[in-house]
Amino acid sequence: MTNRTQIRTQRVSFVLALSVITYATISTYLYTYHEINTMKVMIPIILGIGVTVPTCGLLQRFFHRWLTKNPIDFSFGWQSPLVFDSDFEIKDDCANEAQTIEQSNKSVIDSYDTLLENIKKKEAERQVEVMNAIREYVTIKTVPYLSKEAIAILISNIEYMACGRYDLYKPIRSNIDNPLKSPGLRHLAWNIGERLGISLLQRATFIKASFPHELTNATIEYLKLNLRDNVSSQIPIDVPDKGDYRFHLETDNSNSQ
Repeated sequence: MTNRTQIRTQRVSFVLALSVITYATISTYLYTYHEINTMKVMIPIILGIGVTVPTCGLLQRFFHRWLTKNPIDFSFGWQSPLVFDSDFEIKDDCANEAQTIEQSNKSVIDSYDTLLENIKKKEAERQVEVMNAIREYVTIKTVPYLSKEAIAILISNIEYMACGRYDLYKPIRSNIDNPLKSPGLRHLAWNIGERLGISLLQRATFIKASFPHELTNATIEYLKLNLRDNVSSQIPIDVPDKGDYRFHLETDNSNSQ
């Protein structure tokens, strides 16, 4: 930018110098041969030019510095072709990105069935593990009070409860010489239902239908409200650890809550 200004200044200076020489030559010729004095006319013009040129240079430099520090958009809303080209490039990039996203989404959607199948498989595997844990728990906790056949029926009733077949419950009865009592049965229903995510009403209905003789004086509403009470029992309350389904089998049957 500085080089261009210097070149322009040199050209202007050359033109002015040449003009002065030309004027002096013409003026001398006119005065010598025709006695015409051009100084009276040209002196004001020369003085005006002499003042105007430096002033113009100073103003140009002033405006240049001011506009550099305070840029002003002189386009007045007009957009050059360069802007449209940039906009086109941005739109083109967005289109490419959208195509990439669409391809990624398509890949995920295509794998949806596989992902869903894996989730169902894991849920089924966990359900099997939960039921195995319940079978083991029920056998260990009720073997002092139930016969082998009664334990088998009780486990079947639990499986019916898990799959919502409440109409298939079969009644059983604990040993006459060592029967299960209401608190232990209520706790048993709560412990099992907690692992299966069964409602309190369903737990109460299950235990009432499975042991109608032992719970003859207890209504389903009473059982529902007292499944997890703090009384001594043959089978204590077993609260599962957070996110876990396993029972605390190391707890002795004699320990009560």
